[in-house]
Amino acid sequence: MRAVIFDEFGARPEVRDVPDPVAPADGAVIRVEATGLCRSDWHGWQGHDPDIRPPHVPGHEFAGVVAAVGASVRGWRPGDRVTAPFVCACGRCPACLAGDQQVCERQTQPGFTH
Repeated sequence: MRAVIFDEFGARPEVRDVPDPVAPADGAVIRVEATGLCRSDWHGWQGHDPDIRPPHVPGHEFAGVVAAVGASVRGWRPGDRVTAPFVCACGRCPACLAGDQQVCERQTQPGFTH
C-alpha cells in the first residue's frame, strides 16, 4: 500500500510503498479513503508523544472501508464503511460509565497507541 511515512522524528515525510497490514484476531484492517493531518500529528512527528515510534504513518482521524477482519471480530465485515474517533474508550471505567469517554483512563488512540 502507499502511505505517507516518516522514519525519524522531524524528518521529511514521504509517500512510498509499505507492506500491507494483516488483521490481528481481534482487529481489522481499514482501507483509508480520507484523512487529515492535524496538530496532534505534528506533535507526533516532532517526537512529543511517547507512544509513537518511527517509522510512523500519521493521520489518526480517518474514514474508510473495512478491508479485512480478524477471526474473533463480530459485527463487522469487509465492505463496511467506518470512521475512527481520536479516543477509543474502554467503556468500563468510571469515566466511561459517567459518559465521559473522552477522559477514559484506559483509552487508546488510533495512530498513536495502535
